Amino acid sequence: MEKQSNKALEIRKMSIEDVQEVYKIENQSFTNSSWSLEAFYHELEKNEFAHYFVVSLGEKIIGYCGIWIVIDQAQITTISVDESYRSNGIGQLLLEYVMNYASTTCTTMSLEVRIENKAARHVYEKAGFTYGGVRKNYYGDGEDAKVMWVSLKND
Repeated sequence: MEKQSNKALEIRKMSIEDVQEVYKIENQSFTNSSWSLEAFYHELEKNEFAHYFVVSLGEKIIGYCGIWIVIDQAQITTISVDESYRSNGIGQLLLEYVMNYASTTCTTMSLEVRIENKAARHVYEKAGFTYGGVRKNYYGDGEDAKVMWVSLKND
């Protein structure tokens, strides 16, 4: 990670003005299954279930996460950190933030992750997500997805 002596990390709701920067990270992260610009605009402007967040360092957006909340269930739709800032705990911080956000109304959270994406699976497992099944040929390139779940209630 670049040295940034006087800048602090901030997590906030994503705005329309953030979409172009988020889209750059999306394309850098997901070459075979990236979301379109239109998809991000639709999520922010028209999807009543969508909640999107960005993490920034100073003025620079370095990560984002989207979730859908339907009644008491949350689903992570997309999450990524700029490759220059990975392996610094930023993805974990962002994930824990959205889990906390969703826990005010939701009992569980789920996601799909590429079977081969060991780094992402490690982040999810560290946050308490467990294996829930496989979605065959889930991604456009034919790769399977591992479904993972976590309880958001401390019983």
